[in-house]
Amino acid sequence: WRRAHPQAGSLRCDTGKDGGDEAGGAINNLILRLLATTPPGRIEFTIFDPVGLGQNFAALMHLADYEANTINSRIWTQSAQFEEKLAELNEHMEKIIQMYLRNEYATITEYNAQAGSVAEKYHFLVIASFPVNFTDTAAKRLRNIAANGARCGVFTLIQWDQRNAAPADFVPDEMRGQSLDLVRTENGFEFSGWRAAGTRVTLDPVPAPEFTTQLLHRIGDAGKNSNRVEVPFEQVAPVEKDFWTEETSEELRVPIGRSGATKLQYLAIGRDTRQHALLAGKTGSGKSTLFHIIITNLALRFSPEEVEFYLVDFKKGVEFKCYGNHHLPHAKVVAIESDRAFGLSVLQRVDDELRRRGDLFRKAGAQDLAGFKRASREPMPRVLLMIDEFQEFFTEDDRVSQNAAVLLDRIVRQGRAFGIHVILGSQTLGGAYTLARATIGQMVIRIALQCNEADAYLIMDQDNPAPRLLSRPGEGIYNDTAGSIEGNSPFQAVWLSDRVRENYLAKIRARADQSGHDYPGPIVFEGNAPADVRDNLPLRHALRSAPVSGAASPQIKPGSEKIEPQSAANIAAPGDGHAPGRIWLGAPNSIKGPSE
Repeated sequence: WRRAHPQAGSLRCDTGKDGGDEAGGAINNLILRLLATTPPGRIEFTIFDPVGLGQNFAALMHLADYEANTINSRIWTQSAQFEEKLAELNEHMEKIIQMYLRNEYATITEYNAQAGSVAEKYHFLVIASFPVNFTDTAAKRLRNIAANGARCGVFTLIQWDQRNAAPADFVPDEMRGQSLDLVRTENGFEFSGWRAAGTRVTLDPVPAPEFTTQLLHRIGDAGKNSNRVEVPFEQVAPVEKDFWTEETSEELRVPIGRSGATKLQYLAIGRDTRQHALLAGKTGSGKSTLFHIIITNLALRFSPEEVEFYLVDFKKGVEFKCYGNHHLPHAKVVAIESDRAFGLSVLQRVDDELRRRGDLFRKAGAQDLAGFKRASREPMPRVLLMIDEFQEFFTEDDRVSQNAAVLLDRIVRQGRAFGIHVILGSQTLGGAYTLARATIGQMVIRIALQCNEADAYLIMDQDNPAPRLLSRPGEGIYNDTAGSIEGNSPFQAVWLSDRVRENYLAKIRARADQSGHDYPGPIVFEGNAPADVRDNLPLRHALRSAPVSGAASPQIKPGSEKIEPQSAANIAAPGDGHAPGRIWLGAPNSIKGPSE
């Protein structure tokens, strides 16, 4: 069998009245050997046991206590379950052939030799008492797996009970040639179609239950968290000499992960209809990490004259706080633990920027960002409005949600012409209140991480359930055709740890300080936390230039001296309530414009 792998890497045992237990024992032994000799996380099993109701492979349930994906959560017994799991394996094979193998690799083994940390797993479909509970549909799907599975790394281990009739139109010979066949005779098991004088097939006995249990616990413990794949962020980050060397006139393009064995997956915004992105993934799928990857890698590649951020996080955590702590020069606003009213004020600020750019573009006679830069020779950064858990806007049917829906729709529809783009993230797109489907329809780029089947259809389209098959953190599908199935591009996001991110943010801040430009960093709003008056840039400038009681102007640096809040009482922020110079001090209840 080893010599035949992978072209004939499957096993089929034909049994009748006798031989079923021996065949089951042999398959169990083979599973144990595969588990014991394959690196953790590189092999998975889907197990059908319609007659034994799981008893034939009950010991393997110990693995589910450590990593449920190793045995596809449980042992399946019902017809409907068989159809569903076989459909998933067929979809997996389609993905392997169309996205990974194509005309470059003959088998998944060749692909994996180059893929390294993003190598695909091998799958074994284990079936006892075939064809019991197999419908015509299930049988056709099994036939596809037998014919095409080997090159995709999908193999079968089948105990075929010849006493049961095969489903209609199922030709047993179609299963031959793709596997090693053993047939039960009066003399025991023999190889189908091969016999040599003096030879005899002897199947190994089943190990003692105590040994099997102990071995499975050791394998399970060794495989804990083996489903996690970590592709280092350094694989997509620029080297330090290339910081801030790229430009965004035609497109904003940044790598976010690995696609296939050797390619990178890019987030590309700004060309044609690809102007805005929708990102969905359940808790633990890596959604927050992907936000960090996008922000950090953009800030490394592009200067603040090329891209700027408005960052809003509605979660209870403080995911975006690091950008305020490091005074990220590209960030205009960082909102942490935001309330809905403050989130709305950020939308209003971006809407004001949209209107301002509209006036500038008309005066310059420009139709898009590239045209404006050519005509005016002035810097004009692309704007990224990034909102995590944007659904929070719509938890209530009130004025805030209504205004948010109107503003988001206007920004999404009109922002493309002025270099303003929106990236919205959420754990789920369902619920009674949500962003209008017409607005979501304008967001052509869809990025799906692990999510349930209902959300898979919501983030893609009604004919594209592919995201439901995603099985590990950071594994995703990038789609820039509004969710149509032909636009699917599976990828693995890189891993950006807190320590690595902090190190890069420190380098970005140092680069800004050495540039000779004034990059003060963002306005930071953090729930009910009071603002630090030392971060009030207009106040610092005013105190530098205005004498105090005949004394020399104090030299104020952020964090170098304490300034009593009362000293800021009569210093007004320039502009109106939504202008860039607006100063927010303290909690939401203390946010006031100059006229107030």
